[in-house]
Amino acid sequence: MINNMEIKVNNIQFVSSGEEEKVHIHFRGKDPENELNLSGYVPVTVTEYENNSSIDDMQQLVKDKVLERLA
Repeated sequence: MINNMEIKVNNIQFVSSGEEEKVHIHFRGKDPENELNLSGYVPVTVTEYENNSSIDDMQQLVKDKVLERLA
């Protein structure tokens, strides 16, 4: 189901927590039938963000992180 969702990145926020740098990718997703909506943010490392800096890669990264959380 999540693999078929259309994910849109709304905002990218760089966060420092002590000495740890994180990136919060805020997103909104909907299924093809527009029956389910999902929104929030996923925390990623700066390296993950840099390695997935294109929109398509970032959308896939969000999907992967959401699936990890749901498993």
